[in-house]
Amino acid sequence: MSEFTYSGVDKTGKLVKGKLEAGSDGEARMQLRNQGIRPKLLRDESKPQGLSLSKLFGGDGQVTAPLEVVLTFSRQLQVMLGAGVPIVQAMDILQEQQPHEGMKTVIKTVMEKVQGGAFLWESMAAFPKVFPKLYISLIRAGESSGALDQMLKRICRYLEDTDRLRKLLKSASMYPIIVISIGVGVVALMMIFVIPKFEELLKNSGQALPAPTQFVIDISHFLVDNLLYIIAGCVITFFALKKFIGSPEGRAFMHRAAFKLPLFGLIAQKGGTARFTRTMGTLLASGVNLLDAIDICKNTIDNVVLEEAVATIRTDVEGGKTLGQVVSKLSVFPRMAVQMISVGESTGALDRMLEKVADFYEAEVEVLVGGMTKLIEPFVLVFLGGAVGGLMIAMYMPIFQMAGGNGP
Repeated sequence: MSEFTYSGVDKTGKLVKGKLEAGSDGEARMQLRNQGIRPKLLRDESKPQGLSLSKLFGGDGQVTAPLEVVLTFSRQLQVMLGAGVPIVQAMDILQEQQPHEGMKTVIKTVMEKVQGGAFLWESMAAFPKVFPKLYISLIRAGESSGALDQMLKRICRYLEDTDRLRKLLKSASMYPIIVISIGVGVVALMMIFVIPKFEELLKNSGQALPAPTQFVIDISHFLVDNLLYIIAGCVITFFALKKFIGSPEGRAFMHRAAFKLPLFGLIAQKGGTARFTRTMGTLLASGVNLLDAIDICKNTIDNVVLEEAVATIRTDVEGGKTLGQVVSKLSVFPRMAVQMISVGESTGALDRMLEKVADFYEAEVEVLVGGMTKLIEPFVLVFLGGAVGGLMIAMYMPIFQMAGGNGP
């Protein structure tokens, strides 16, 4: 017999803690369930804790896996459960075939907990960086309803849609940065390597240089003389900005600034609306109640502006207002989305209407990103052509003057 310490929730929802004796982890869980306690944490005090998974990874929540890996695992598990393979056997097969070491460890640990009598959802909940709150909620709903394979199918669709939208929004933000960086790099290389060659040629002529030519040469000298300082400054600025953006304050600043930009604001608004309605629709269709669905949405939107809006929604809905009434007062959601949500509530088909809203705005984001790409390309050509052409004209001006002076 081993001594276990536990913490859990009783039938009244009260948090309880204590100790008990049992022969195994599974037996301890059965004892707690017979007492009406749903265990959240169960630890065998007889086992050494020095090399536990939490110490190995710096805490269970630190284990991570790429979205593509989680999606592949979910799809494979859904197929195997749909074919009638027992869950423990299915996970044993998947962990043997899993190439990603972190995910392999996660699957093995979850399998051992399920084998010991734990629910699948509570075993997965130990790894929040791999299985987010929405994933856990849907798995729990699937286990409760006895339709886990169908719930996994819904999860796969949700992850695929979310990943596609995430890549669209990422390309919308990265494309201008990459293009501007290339343009600045081309101009800098010309200033550092090409302009000094022209300067040597012009010095031999012995004539006074035009103002534009002298200006370009002075900039070239500044860049060459201070190259190391400029590189160091750029590196320091990059890491400082990265740290600032990674902080809560920087993240909030960037999200609010993005909403105010002419084109990027529209993409951010429609992308956030698509993610909110996709998450909300998936949760409601899976049997999650509205208030819990709102809480989960707040944690998955990944946009400070919309997170604040959803927090307002949670308070007002809890006070008795309908979802349509609340979102109609928030300017962050497009008017069409508000109207469709209200129609969905009045017809009793809110989950399906939210899915339609998500589909519509994901398509809108795709169109906007494609249009932005086409819009930026002419500006890039003008910028690069103008910068390079301007430099060349400035450097050829003395040559033109010499040719004109030597003429008949």
